[in-house]
Amino acid sequence: MILVDTSVIVAWLDSAHPQHQRCAEALAYWAGQTRLAVSSVTYAELAAGGRTQEAVDDDLSAFEHLELSFEAAWKAGHAFRRAPAGKGAAKPVLPDFLIRGQAFSLELQHLTCDRRRLTAFPEVDFVFPEDVPSI
Repeated sequence: MILVDTSVIVAWLDSAHPQHQRCAEALAYWAGQTRLAVSSVTYAELAAGGRTQEAVDDDLSAFEHLELSFEAAWKAGHAFRRAPAGKGAAKPVLPDFLIRGQAFSLELQHLTCDRRRLTAFPEVDFVFPEDVPSI
């Protein structure tokens, strides 16, 4: 199973997104290799984007839905606390850490477009849309 990040889902859902095609290809590739999953955190992020619950449920119907565990939340909180704000860089966002903490606690690969602060989770096997063979 591979845990798909919100960044990939957003690009996949938006045909005008610059990474739409690459994310669509990556999802197709990984769907042929293993099961795809999304976090309850991704569900919350999509809800915050103003979509209807029915639309989000429909969009995510092909993915397994994973609840955030206390173990994952704990790992994420500790990593978030240690993450430097960075000079000129965007402040860390807790949802990114929650999803990565979930990938860590479930020992899942994590498909993401977001390359920021990967070192906070050295145990996670990150994969990126551009790393998969073109279909």
